Amino acid sequence: MKKLFLVSIVLLSTFVMISCEKNKKDTEKPTIKLIEPENGDSIKPSDKEGIHFEVEFADNEALGSYKVNIHPAFDGHTHEQAAPQFAAGDSIAFEKTWLESEFIAAGEQSIEGKRNVTIHHHKIVIPTTVNGKPLKEGNYHFMVTCSDKARNETFVARNIKISYSAKEHDHEHEH
Repeated sequence: MKKLFLVSIVLLSTFVMISCEKNKKDTEKPTIKLIEPENGDSIKPSDKEGIHFEVEFADNEALGSYKVNIHPAFDGHTHEQAAPQFAAGDSIAFEKTWLESEFIAAGEQSIEGKRNVTIHHHKIVIPTTVNGKPLKEGNYHFMVTCSDKARNETFVARNIKISYSAKEHDHEHEH
């Protein structure tokens, strides 16, 4: 009887351990290494040339998707506060979010299901006008957000300056 009891305990323990392993959830956030633009970069608005965007995504299980957001940072806000409101004037602030699906539609690769991927393109365009008014120069945030298949999410934010007097970005790379 003791042997049967011990065997039952061992089998039950093994079953519990295996069940726990199968139910183990992915709680690790993906990582983002934003290479370009760099913090403090000055970006020149252009209706044709996109920003040099280069980023490495990684996850312990499987990546899901990413998005890029550029929004005004004239007031020095943090991302724990409400978005700032801007009065109408001679120029207008720029704000836009690009979803990964837009980049895929333009011929870029998807990150979904991959563990490591590098994205490099020039498809993020800062226009010279917004609603017929000149783009407001100044400080902006450039944010990249990534989620994995388990919906863990992380982001990286960079301070950039949008300026008509910024130099064109010159870099060498393979496409």
